[in-house]
Amino acid sequence: MINSIDLAIGTAILLIGMAYWTVSVVEHNNNYVDIIKSDYVFDKGISTMEHLSEDGTLQDAVLLYYFNKTNEAKELLEERIPFKNYLLYIDNHLLINKSAGENHKDVYILAVLTLNRSEGWYVIYGNENDINISKERFMDYDEAYNYQKYVNYEIHMPVYLSKNITSSRVELYIFEN
Repeated sequence: MINSIDLAIGTAILLIGMAYWTVSVVEHNNNYVDIIKSDYVFDKGISTMEHLSEDGTLQDAVLLYYFNKTNEAKELLEERIPFKNYLLYIDNHLLINKSAGENHKDVYILAVLTLNRSEGWYVIYGNENDINISKERFMDYDEAYNYQKYVNYEIHMPVYLSKNITSSRVELYIFEN
């Protein structure tokens, strides 16, 4: 026979169980939503890096960076990266910092480019007895040809050289809003 005490105990157990179940569902649901948001941001970051790599923007930015044209490299990338809060590194050197002081829930995306960082215009200069290659490299032929340090030599000829092939790491850290 069921009396009122048994009914009250059963109701209390049922209410406590439902409360635990509700809390569990809410916690798991919030975690699930966070995972979906992180996956979306990660996919968007991968897609952005793929597009930048495929159209040559990353390579151009890395070459500009190593030609000491960091502002141009920065502008080129900032125009093409559709995120508000992110950090971008080239070979462990911070190029763009748009983190707004937020360093939580970051998503890390990496592109490794194999390119020639020493590629560029150099000047062969000297005379009949002594010929040298400039240590400075230049973005274009005219800049190399008109560089004042080498204009007065008997031999003065810009050439396009590739000295070595290395890989560069471009790292993108995206911070969720």
